Amino acid sequence: MVILNSASDAVNLLTKRAAIYSDRPFPTMAGTLMRRGKSPLYIPYNERFKTYRRLMHKSFNPAAAQAYWKIQEYEAKVVVDNIVRHPEHLLKHLRRNASAVIMKIAYGYPVTRNDDHFVTAAEEHLRLGSLAAAPGKWVVDSVPILRFLPECFPGARFKRQAREWRETMYMQAMEPHIWVKKQMAVGIAIPSFTSTLLQPSDGPPADAEAEDIIMWTAGALFAAGADTSVSAITTFFFAMMMYPSVQQRAQSEADAFFAAEQRLPTLHDQAAFPYLSCVVKEVLRWVPPTPIGLWHCTAAADTYNGFFIPAKTTVIANIWAMMHDESAYPDPFVFDPERFMGSNPQADPRDCAFGFGRRICAGQNLAETTMWIQMALSLLTVTISKATDENGKTIEPKTEFTTGLVSHVKSFPYQITPRSPIILSLVRQSLQDNGTLDS
Repeated sequence: MVILNSASDAVNLLTKRAAIYSDRPFPTMAGTLMRRGKSPLYIPYNERFKTYRRLMHKSFNPAAAQAYWKIQEYEAKVVVDNIVRHPEHLLKHLRRNASAVIMKIAYGYPVTRNDDHFVTAAEEHLRLGSLAAAPGKWVVDSVPILRFLPECFPGARFKRQAREWRETMYMQAMEPHIWVKKQMAVGIAIPSFTSTLLQPSDGPPADAEAEDIIMWTAGALFAAGADTSVSAITTFFFAMMMYPSVQQRAQSEADAFFAAEQRLPTLHDQAAFPYLSCVVKEVLRWVPPTPIGLWHCTAAADTYNGFFIPAKTTVIANIWAMMHDESAYPDPFVFDPERFMGSNPQADPRDCAFGFGRRICAGQNLAETTMWIQMALSLLTVTISKATDENGKTIEPKTEFTTGLVSHVKSFPYQITPRSPIILSLVRQSLQDNGTLDS
């Protein structure tokens, strides 16, 4: 195992030598026994993987991703309205919003409730995948020959568990795919990533092999995007609460835009929010959603800076270390968007936050625009501040994070106060015009 703690080493190996460093380690429990060989998260660097990437790039490159802007803008209005109505459920609203954006884009499926069946199933899918992949949890990962034990053998419960989980996870991935096909059959499917690929406008319907690729690719969109989006937006609210001067400056920029334009911002207005763009970067740097990224694996032996790296070596990019390197980011534990301003800005964290080389996140543009529009509308409509106790004394929250593949700010007390009634009425009028505002 090789751990890369500097951005320069990660770029030199994972990007510049991508032909060697683009494979994935394939764990026995989460990979072999769970039969996840087709999963975009585990698949080796082969022709099928290249097909996944082509499909994602075609749909989510900067120009193509603009087709989803209306969805992102609409769901951002839904989430700020929900936050104002029920501020005590902030995290639930953020989770529903992230799921709604991904499900609408991937399947054309509208999420209208926090307990939506498909969303609940997808989150359970993530939970099971995380349990199966937990490092050190399964003896069979350390002693792979145990995978040949019969299920009835004493101590082989892991095999029964793997079979149950893989069947559950496969059905959870199939359900929304089947739903899209049924919608298409009766002519009411909302255009989406899945429906567009199943029936291209310029070609024949997808055959069985292409359909299988589409199903796995669409399923990966939720797995890769939903939890990381929640992590980033939760960090944003936490940072605004902990650094009120940053929140005030970002709100002033948003207020100035509204005063000049007399309308809500859209994703076409990003250039008018230079400070908010820096806030987005600092959110990704301060608490990177995936602090160690997804692991790479060498396809062949290599030598780097005098070190011999054998084939099949697991290579981990320590993104957290890169984002908190004092030589690149002075005072790295301070949330300071101004570090990206001026004539000598610090390194753009987006160059590391989304991974490296041929395994870089294909939905980066989608993730950034989702973050931006949610932040812009939130700054216009609410202020988040530290909570107070029954005596009116400010409660100082701890800055703590969960561990795991995706890291989150731990639950914290807060207080949310609505801002401009005029702006909020515009948000609600827009939702009402779409016939989706709850009474």
